[in-house]
Amino acid sequence: MTDKKTEITSPKLGKISYRDDDLITLTSPLLGFAELSDYLIISNTDYFPFLWLQSVEDPSVCFILIEPEPFFKDYKPKVNKRELKVMGVKELSELKMFCIVVIPDDPKKATANLRAPIIVNFERKLAKQAVLEDETWDIRAPLFPGKG
Repeated sequence: MTDKKTEITSPKLGKISYRDDDLITLTSPLLGFAELSDYLIISNTDYFPFLWLQSVEDPSVCFILIEPEPFFKDYKPKVNKRELKVMGVKELSELKMFCIVVIPDDPKKATANLRAPIIVNFERKLAKQAVLEDETWDIRAPLFPGKG
């Protein structure tokens, strides 16, 4: 473990200091971001319940995340065994799940991608976007139904 800190400047979050052991490595890249694999998951009480998935390789790349449970009570996706094996676990309960959020000009119309959650093994510092085979989960599920 190292105490050496690295600093990046994110256009959205400003200066961020981190240690190598803070990094989460994607086992396969996010669609459209093939060259990026190292990210930080940043929580900030000012933005609760939203979190940030911040690339350290390209500070201009930053995604908004949520934990799906508070917004989607019935969200119980089935992640295939192959995905779990890649993440080094036997059960989905061993992972933390997040969904990427898109917030348009009207925040009341924000949506979450329930079809391709980000699954994270914090113990092994690995993450993956799991594209679900179950088509019942929406790519643009409204975060605030009836508000837009």
